[in-house]
Amino acid sequence: MKKSKAIIAAGIIGLSAFGAIVANNMQQSSLPTFTTAYAQPKQITLPDFVLGDNQEYTKALFKGKWSLVFFGYASCPDICPTELYNLNHVASIMTDAGKVMPQVVFISVDPQRDSNEMLTTYAHFYNDDFMGITGATSEIDKLVAGFGVIYQKTFLANNGQYVSVPYSSPIPEDQRESYLINHSSRLYLVNPEGQYVAAFAPPHSAKKIAADLLKL
Repeated sequence: MKKSKAIIAAGIIGLSAFGAIVANNMQQSSLPTFTTAYAQPKQITLPDFVLGDNQEYTKALFKGKWSLVFFGYASCPDICPTELYNLNHVASIMTDAGKVMPQVVFISVDPQRDSNEMLTTYAHFYNDDFMGITGATSEIDKLVAGFGVIYQKTFLANNGQYVSVPYSSPIPEDQRESYLINHSSRLYLVNPEGQYVAAFAPPHSAKKIAADLLKL
């Protein structure tokens, strides 16, 4: 009798494990096979966060729609303007194909110099539907950790060498308005459940990004 119970218990455990594997595979199979985007091995649920001057942006921002997220800063001399320009091109391709463009969220990791009002103007320069937001560094870092983003202040030291330090570290007074930020330049795809599911690694091609997004 004990042996029979053991066999039954083992069978239940085995079926449960099999069910978990099937459920996980079903979750992952909900994503199409991308050409250039790198799907995450496991979909990552984003942490709770609060951004915006009036704390109006939480992870509910990502619910119910596909989103493309990019981290940068308004003073960026090259990568960020190029990225937003490319995303506007992606939006044009999606519109021409009769498809809905994912929500584009540009998150500034430089709240010391970037305000939410200014970021809205900055994002709308490229496309009226793009969002530009920021918030307290502690809140930004919650999202940064979820996506695996890296960013640091870089400034010119007195010895003529560029130095990179954590964003919150103090820097020389004369560099407080002219520093640069080294930051990850991946484009992150978030599903309508608020999960980080894939990333586009640079260099980015508007046509290739659009080709993958059209599969959603």
